[in-house]
Amino acid sequence: MRAMRSIAIMNQKGGVGKTLIAAALARGFAERGLKTMAIDADSSPNLALTLGLSTEEARKIVPISENKELVESKTSTGYSGVFRLSFTVDDVVREYSVNTPFGVNLIVMGTVQSMGSGCMCAANAVVRALLRHLIVERNEVVILDMEAGVEHIGRGTASKVDALLIVADANLKSLEVAKHIHDLAAKAGMKQIFLVGK
Repeated sequence: MRAMRSIAIMNQKGGVGKTLIAAALARGFAERGLKTMAIDADSSPNLALTLGLSTEEARKIVPISENKELVESKTSTGYSGVFRLSFTVDDVVREYSVNTPFGVNLIVMGTVQSMGSGCMCAANAVVRALLRHLIVERNEVVILDMEAGVEHIGRGTASKVDALLIVADANLKSLEVAKHIHDLAAKAGMKQIFLVGK
């Protein structure tokens, strides 16, 4: 069994410290000399700022899911509504990761930005392939700051991680939702699931 090196962090709502925990873990691994990749898969990406990039530098990052040229180059078959689901993504890591002042490489995944923005099947296929590549095929620590809620479990984007941290407030409703996330993750086959209370 390989050592734990991929950790997903999720919760049911914003503002409970998920991004701060993700950045602290990523920085801690990097300071120990481990090659570390942080993935911002939140709908309100702030991990760049938390890892020391300036607001201007963070604004220049184009999320993978919003990079239409990249998504099309990976998934297009030439037929409307039909997507290629098998493709390489090692070039995406090389060309789209950003070095941060804390010694952590960062990739911003992105999400659907507005109603009516169209089918995200192709973009989600690229995101899933990229996450699988980072978690399973590369020899580095991967920290995923996930979008609030259970979307990434339902879409299977977090299914290969070594550990899942669920961040929750100290109130009954928050703990009930955390249990729901735990149960879904366990059914999805995740073995190491931890609760982080705020």
